[in-house]
Amino acid sequence: MQPHMHIKNKQDFRFHSGIEALPDAALILSTELLIVSGNKKAQRLLGVRFPDDVGKHIEQLLIDPVFSEYLAQDNFESPCLIISPINDELQLEISVMAFGGEHVVLMSRAIAKYHRMKKMRREFVANVSHELKTPLTVVRGYVEMIQETDHALDPHWQKVFGTIEGQVSRMERLVEQLLSLSKVENNRDDDDMKQVDMPKLVENLVEDAKWLNQVKQHEIRINITHNSGVFGIETELKSACANLISNAIAYTPANGVIEVNWKKNGDKVIFSVKDNGDGIKSEQLNRLTERFYRIDKSRSRDTGGSGLGLAIVKHVLLHHKAELVITSTWEEGSEFAIYFDDSTIC
Repeated sequence: MQPHMHIKNKQDFRFHSGIEALPDAALILSTELLIVSGNKKAQRLLGVRFPDDVGKHIEQLLIDPVFSEYLAQDNFESPCLIISPINDELQLEISVMAFGGEHVVLMSRAIAKYHRMKKMRREFVANVSHELKTPLTVVRGYVEMIQETDHALDPHWQKVFGTIEGQVSRMERLVEQLLSLSKVENNRDDDDMKQVDMPKLVENLVEDAKWLNQVKQHEIRINITHNSGVFGIETELKSACANLISNAIAYTPANGVIEVNWKKNGDKVIFSVKDNGDGIKSEQLNRLTERFYRIDKSRSRDTGGSGLGLAIVKHVLLHHKAELVITSTWEEGSEFAIYFDDSTIC
């Protein structure tokens, strides 16, 4: 018997035994679409918590414009496809039907085909990116060889080969980020989890970032609470934190102020990067972690941005039960903060 099920009689018992036996995740809703009960699969697939979520409207749990539109049309003959609220690697097929006149049943199942397509896409990106590394290395080698004989080139050709070298560098960064993203997306092995000394990692990242800061000359402030680490994959955490720091350096106007923090707050530890740059408009915040999404494409070209950095961060945090919180005020600055759950603190 599950603690969220208040069973009054044998009929109720048979009812709840029945929904537990269903092959899919099932939620029992009132006619007002308030959560009444559900099976264990609903907890695993939809993230519903019993008894905490009993009485909540289903749209508080499944926050998705596609699902909202599906409910609004009041036509449930065809299923609705949405991304799982607890794992964006899963696509769910949602079906809604009336039950007994006083309740509504919501059924959900993960679609295996979507998994296969995602896996094929990841493998394709990884393979193509890997194959691009060799020709780019060859092109860079010849360009550098020609540049070393610049006494034989007039200024026009010096500029041409300088431009080629810059574009090769940009492509190499893009390939490296694609490989990093593919590695993070495919990494699901908990055996790689170890105790990570985050204060030391953050200090090293700030030290490494100084060469990135040579042109813009930002004031980088660091505030670290020692004796607090996390249980995770060090290479992934380093990649996520480095992306946030490099983004702040790249997108903050020259001579700005950047704060890098590692601090404890209650039962959580937080890594954050705060800048006093241009800020981000509210309508763009929700799209920032989409791969290849860039707020200002011309500005991203100037900084070498690929639109992959925050996508990498998102997947790293998925592995570490962490959450990315972005706060920003237009023309005042932004803060990107990673909140680590108490279960990962060591």
